[in-house]
Amino acid sequence: MRRRLSLAGIVGLVIAASTVLCAAEAGYPDRTIEIVVSYGAGGSTDLVARAIAQKMQDRFGKPVVVLNKPGASGIVGATYAAHAAPDGYTLYVGYTSEMVVVPQISKEAKYSIDDFAPIAVTGIVPVVLIAAKTVQANTLQELIAEIKQSPGKYTFGGSIGSPSHIMGSWLNRLYGLKTTHVPYRGGAQSVTDVIGGHIDMFYAGVAAAKAAIDSGSVKAYAITGIKRSSALPDVPTFAEAGVKDFDLASWNVLVAPKGTAADIIGTLKPATLHALADPQVRALLAAQGVEPSDTQDVSVFLASEREKFGRVVRELGITMEP
Repeated sequence: MRRRLSLAGIVGLVIAASTVLCAAEAGYPDRTIEIVVSYGAGGSTDLVARAIAQKMQDRFGKPVVVLNKPGASGIVGATYAAHAAPDGYTLYVGYTSEMVVVPQISKEAKYSIDDFAPIAVTGIVPVVLIAAKTVQANTLQELIAEIKQSPGKYTFGGSIGSPSHIMGSWLNRLYGLKTTHVPYRGGAQSVTDVIGGHIDMFYAGVAAAKAAIDSGSVKAYAITGIKRSSALPDVPTFAEAGVKDFDLASWNVLVAPKGTAADIIGTLKPATLHALADPQVRALLAAQGVEPSDTQDVSVFLASEREKFGRVVRELGITMEP
């Protein structure tokens, strides 16, 4: 019996060694890696993806390209990535909306975070509340008081199910405000329309709003997160501005299709973290308001964010269905 067990053990070791050798011989990566983004070029998600892609390409010596697949509130890109072959050659940089919100409010989203293998939390993307200069208030508390005095007068922009939409609706809920949501496709156009006075407010990504804030074209009242953004150090957090129950955040994560081999994930994760730690990348992202994450337990992070945003959209009754 001992002899049989010993032989079985040896066979097991040989099989295990063969598996490792096969993985090594496969030489991953040995061809182009695509990183899918659900938005057009120029936004914070695209910026993160391109920074990671360049550093991965330098590290692996193989092309790493960003594939922009916008449409349907992020559903197009997320679906493409979720259904791709789990071979490590199609990755996805996902944003809050399509990762944990849209699947809970749209029947068109035929995927969830459970369809992805987590790699890294690539950045926290603070959202800043801006308003047109025609708004009289200079602080968040003054803004809340001004809106209360004129129910139904004020508008805020944001695509349906986006952090902008949810945050505006949540502030309404917290303070009994009556502001009107105006659907928009993208942050850049929303910021432009705040500058022009076509809408009153917008909860903007720092990258989209920074130039307008720095130039004085809009007013900035508060920013999400537990600390101020290094890109906008003069803008207080919502907590500092007196709004405590506003722990909603936006972020990016790098994931692969579910079923991607553990050894491939084990190759991609350190490469991603190495890219994010690069001083040039860190400076580039910081200038756009993308902050490093305090956690890299991606599965727990995503599950927590899905639950948090799910609770909010259920309470607010937000849906993408007609």
